[in-house]
Amino acid sequence: MNLSFLATRTVPRWFWPVLLGLNFLVHLPFFGLPPKGAHSWRQCNTMAVARNLYEEGMNPLRPRVDRRGASDGVTGMQFPAYEWAVAAGYQVLGFHESIPRVVNWLIFAAGLATFYALARRLSGSGWAAAVGTWALAWSPELFYHSINALPDVLALSASIGGLYYFLRWYQAEDAHPGSYALALLLTTLAGLTKLQYLAIGAPIAVLILRDLWLRRLPWRRLPALGLFAAVAVGVPLAWYARAVRLIKESGLADFGLELRPADSLSTAVRILRENLLSDLPELLVGFPGFVLLVVGLVALVRAGYVRRFWFLPMLAWAVVLLAYHLIELSQMDVHQYYMLPYLPLLMLTVALGAAWLQPRHRGALWLALLLGLQPVAAAIRVIPSRWGGGPREIPAELYYPESRAALETAVPNDALCLVGPDISGCKYFYFLHKKGFGFGAPEDLWNAKPDGSTLLDSAVRNGARYLYTNDSTALGNARVRPYLGREIKRVGEFRVLELRRPLATD
Repeated sequence: MNLSFLATRTVPRWFWPVLLGLNFLVHLPFFGLPPKGAHSWRQCNTMAVARNLYEEGMNPLRPRVDRRGASDGVTGMQFPAYEWAVAAGYQVLGFHESIPRVVNWLIFAAGLATFYALARRLSGSGWAAAVGTWALAWSPELFYHSINALPDVLALSASIGGLYYFLRWYQAEDAHPGSYALALLLTTLAGLTKLQYLAIGAPIAVLILRDLWLRRLPWRRLPALGLFAAVAVGVPLAWYARAVRLIKESGLADFGLELRPADSLSTAVRILRENLLSDLPELLVGFPGFVLLVVGLVALVRAGYVRRFWFLPMLAWAVVLLAYHLIELSQMDVHQYYMLPYLPLLMLTVALGAAWLQPRHRGALWLALLLGLQPVAAAIRVIPSRWGGGPREIPAELYYPESRAALETAVPNDALCLVGPDISGCKYFYFLHKKGFGFGAPEDLWNAKPDGSTLLDSAVRNGARYLYTNDSTALGNARVRPYLGREIKRVGEFRVLELRRPLATD
């Protein structure tokens, strides 16, 4: 289906080497960094699960966290496909913090290739598909997370691939089983990794319902379509039901699987305003891409695209994503990576804007300028504020290798520890390579629980042998001192002390 203003052009041979090579080179200085910058807590939790798979068994059905108390750490989370891939890398190459970043970049690169194939199928234009792929590669938010330890990039790439291979199977006269199998595998993987990526089912559903209405869907395909829906939706739902049950049984709620709408209308309006005026132009598409996005929205009307074959499926996709956005609106306040599912649809619109702009007066010049500015805008937005300089959102003692190693080796890694104050519940544990009990604020140590016990007393009674803290308030409290033994190590603000059960005379 070729649109009149999407003249088919051949993609130059240099396109992929330049796109992937430039993207890799810009990222290269940062592959060896430990977790840092925005959402480093999520990176630490992800890398901790991967390291625990590597050290404690490669069974993906038993993902383990570090803040586990005296338990085995098994809890519910999204299906740890990405974490398992990273752990497999550790098995082959040993533990290196560059491995999660390299694995994620390779998944990101595969996602670019499948997005190009999807955009070419939808537009009928290799040139427009290349423009959309270029814009996707330089989305500032994706540029940042493409080398971060987040499973969202795997979910994004798998969902794009799932939709592409489904269309390839569904629209082919011979209905090749290989495309069907890949579509089913990738769509199911996307849903298992992050449930919201099943939004690609919306355009699929519209295509099928329209063909049923027009009586042009062969009945012999219905069993395969029914199986696809049952597996692609049923398997992820079954996994998440199990994950919720594991969280309740273990009490380890490191991964929130609940829905989080805004708590008030005023909060909802504020978040939506920031999403629209700041997050969308600055982080999701970048300012140069935002210009093409606006032009693409104009083209939807001016070029009559609303009457084209793909408009209703794409509209259904957008409506489902909007519903997801409102249901999870509280998360959209600071977790911009929750908006990554929007990128394929946004970049298809960017490609539409580029194709509409290019043949106009000086359009090619403006297009070249905007596309050329996209890598620059992504680098300027991300590198100084998230990767540049020293530690960001991580204590210096944990960030730098020498002090980090001194703290990690102060006590055996298999000893249960009490660690904090760390509101994330995972950063300190990950960098210290320890497991045990965590506290978010000093008073959490001595405030009484409903049963009358305290976290400090409970931790010591359940086997915690050492305390890691960089808060002197905790050490000076009269209710904490009886539990403290000798100091083992001091590095900067961090102190490592033995824990003991208080004597009767304390």
